[in-house]
Formats: sequence, C-alpha cells, structure tokens
Amino acid sequence: MLPELFLDTSSQTARIWEENRRGEILDLFQREVYGYTPTARPKLHHQVTRQEQISPTVQMERITLTVGLDGKEASFEILLYTPVQNHGKLPVVVMLNPFSRSEALDHARRDAQHMPYQEITAKGCAAVYALVDGLAKDDKDQYHKGIFELFPRENPHSWGVISAWAWGGSRVVDYLCSRDIFDYEQIAVAGFSRGGKAALWCAAQDQRVSMVWSVASGCTGAAVTRGKTGEHVADITTQFPHWFAERYKAYSGNEEALPVDQHLLLGLMAPRRLYVSSSSLDSWADPQSEFKSLTLAAEAYHLYGLEAVDAHCSFPPVGEQIIKGCTGYHLRGGEHACTKEDWELFLRFIHRHFK
Repeated sequence: MLPELFLDTSSQTARIWEENRRGEILDLFQREVYGYTPTARPKLHHQVTRQEQISPTVQMERITLTVGLDGKEASFEILLYTPVQNHGKLPVVVMLNPFSRSEALDHARRDAQHMPYQEITAKGCAAVYALVDGLAKDDKDQYHKGIFELFPRENPHSWGVISAWAWGGSRVVDYLCSRDIFDYEQIAVAGFSRGGKAALWCAAQDQRVSMVWSVASGCTGAAVTRGKTGEHVADITTQFPHWFAERYKAYSGNEEALPVDQHLLLGLMAPRRLYVSSSSLDSWADPQSEFKSLTLAAEAYHLYGLEAVDAHCSFPPVGEQIIKGCTGYHLRGGEHACTKEDWELFLRFIHRHFK
C-alpha cells in the first residue's frame, strides 16, 4: 500500500500541508532515502574563465563556481548560454549534468542532446549546463573527494552523491540570483536519469526553483517504488551505494516498509510546475510507474485548487503530450535517453508557464 499524502484525512488543507505535513515528508526523504543535506552555507564565489559569442544569436560564458568552508574548497563549472538580443529579465533553464567526468557513459558525449542551447535561447530563456559531478564524482571509490571533504558522510543518514548534485543545483540558483539579468521567479531545473533524480531532490528542497523536469529518472526518481518493474532498491543501492543515505539499503527487497514513496516527492513540488517524461522502451525506469507517481502527486496540487495530471488522465500513447494545469507528461518512443524531441515537448510546457 502506498503511503498517503496526509496521515489525518480530516485535515487536508494547503495551510496544514505547508506548515506541517510537507516538512514531515521532506524530513522522511532526508532521513531514509537521500540523506540530510548540510545546513551550513559555505561562501560562494565565481570566476568567468571563458566568454565568447558562439553563434549570431547566442553568447556563452564558462564559469567556475567555488564554495569554501573552514579553509577547504570545492568547485564545479557551469556553461551559461544567453541570447545576444534580449529584452527584460531572462527566465532560466538549468540542466544538471552528472556525466561530465565519466568517459564510460555515452551520455557524457551527448551534450547537443542534453543542452540544446540554441533552441532554449530562441525561446527567450537563458540555458545553464551545470557540470555538478565536479562536486562529487560518480564513483563509489572516489566520490568522497570534492564537496565531501567539506561535508563528509558521518552516519547512516548522511547525504549521498545525489544530494550533493542537487545541492550543486541550488548553488547555481544562488549564482543566478546574484545577477540582475535573470528572472528569479522563473527558474527551471532539469535532469536526465540520475540527473533527473538530483533535479527532483533539488526542487523538493529549494522552493526558489519554480519548475522541474525529470527525464527518465526511474527508481528513486519519479517512479513509485512499490509495484515497480525493472530497477528496484536492491539493485540501485548495490550498484550505486554512494548515491543515497546508507540507511536506504535497509529497504532492499522491503520497499513496503518505506515510510515514503516517490509520488510524495513529486507532491513536494506543489504548487510549482512539474513535468515528467519517459522513454517507451525504458523498462528499467518503468514509464507506467513514473506516470502513476505523477497522477498521485496531483492530490498536493488540488490542495491549492490547481489542476494537474491526475487519475482521470489515461497513460498516453507514444509521442503524445499531456499538459493539465501545473503538471505535464510525455512518453517518447525509444530507449533510455534525453533527446531534442524531449526538449521540444518540454519547451512547449515552458512556453505555457514562463512569460
């Protein structure tokens, strides 16, 4: 049985959600799944290492973001793309890239698919490609370097690498909010696969993020864990023990004991904009479970009187997009990937909500 949005069904209001239940659910995800994100705020400074106009319509800055605490530092890079001609403050689309330091992953060589800056800037938005694995490498034997030298894992509830990448997304938001050219009320964070897990966790914790897009994030991402096909908690905590709190592995083969499930994570986005997409042949991520999670999260949006993709919406055929109120979904034909077709559909959602 899936855990409920509210334990007491007689007190389902937006006020109680914001003042009590939302914080309870967030704490459960921190304690049992992703680990507690450090609360200390290191000093953040940036350095522009490269700046050029890369096309007639787009300029690019390569920027190093560095955080410092108690004499220690950790850095990662972002690529910032802005339209040459712009009027007013720019909405921003941030794509978390945790693949840049892993040559073995094909995804690391698909930057044109993962960050189509030409198309994003043509819509009047800035595009940020955040190389968040500079903070923590996706390697169970080497991840402890970088940001974990500032904030080491100390107990079974300490944060893992997914949380570190999500934390990096929030540092990008810090940087964006320090520059007057950006619209702080219109910041979207996106991610593919493990990056999608990080994007969701970033947005769950950081309410400055006004829109989030999860691309094929699957297990411990958008998909509900109970009844899921493909990857399970036992698989993900065995292959990637560094991604989550050590505590999470206690639910291997015992998902029913989890006090939360991923529809509650998606519910933490309300009343902000939420978009989920899947690939039709991606049985490991399980598109049906991703869609189910999104429909169950609608309960949180309904607290605010907002429309959302809900149980009245049928699982769509390949290539069809569903947008209902504050949330949306599409199922792209093909394997586990993030493509320009995905971006084209997501940009329709952005255009609907970012003015």
